[in-house]
Amino acid sequence: MSQRSQQKHAARERREEQKADRVVKGIFIGLIVLAVIAMIAYSVLG
Repeated sequence: MSQRSQQKHAARERREEQKADRVVKGIFIGLIVLAVIAMIAYSVLG
């Protein structure tokens, strides 16, 4: 592969890794919010 092709490949991998990190962080934040809402609902309704 040429130098330019290797650079494009590396840049694409970095972007995909950043996207994956954002997705994982979003899932964890969503789970935490859901847990807080469940605790509040349980304390109010339970």
